[in-house]
Amino acid sequence: MASKYLQKYPVPENFHQILHDFTREVLRDQPDDIIQYGMEYFECMRDGKVFNFQSKYNISKGQSIERKHQQTKPKDLTEQSRKVVEISNKKQDVDRKSSAPKTQSVRQLSAGSQASFPEEKKAATDYINELYQKVEQDIDQLESGKSETQNAFFESQFDGKDLEKIIKIQASAKGMLVRNQLKQQQQEAMIYEEEEEVNFQSSQKPQEDGQEEYM
Repeated sequence: MASKYLQKYPVPENFHQILHDFTREVLRDQPDDIIQYGMEYFECMRDGKVFNFQSKYNISKGQSIERKHQQTKPKDLTEQSRKVVEISNKKQDVDRKSSAPKTQSVRQLSAGSQASFPEEKKAATDYINELYQKVEQDIDQLESGKSETQNAFFESQFDGKDLEKIIKIQASAKGMLVRNQLKQQQQEAMIYEEEEEVNFQSSQKPQEDGQEEYM
């Protein structure tokens, strides 16, 4: 910002040094009429004359001081001016921030947080779901790896005939388990039919007794 300001409003050559020297003379002489003092000072500087000023603060009555204005050669005035402008701009920014109402900024922050809360909640939910799916995939891969490892172990420990026997034993065990389950289901069905028949006979007996009494 300071560099743009200096480009738009370039500082004249020796301007900083002129103001510096004039300020020093004013503080030293303490003139009552600073406008008249400045006019005489700059006229003498323009004409190259000796600037004479009688100050009631730093000389005795009736005495005068003669000082010839000497211009010191400025050292990189543009760089110094740029630094001065930058410091001034920074100070203004700090003053504006410190003097700005804090309530408004807090309200804006709160409103922004409320506005972004649904999006943040959705993003968090999606992240959890993706993480959960990844964990499930890892578990499936781990289980499949274990199964392959077990198969490889059996294949390495037993030859073809032994594996065939093991498969037959497993098939026989599964067949026995299925037959036992079917047998149990048949028994349960038979028990259910017997109970139904008993209930039916029990319900028919009162009707027969009633018909005999009627006859």
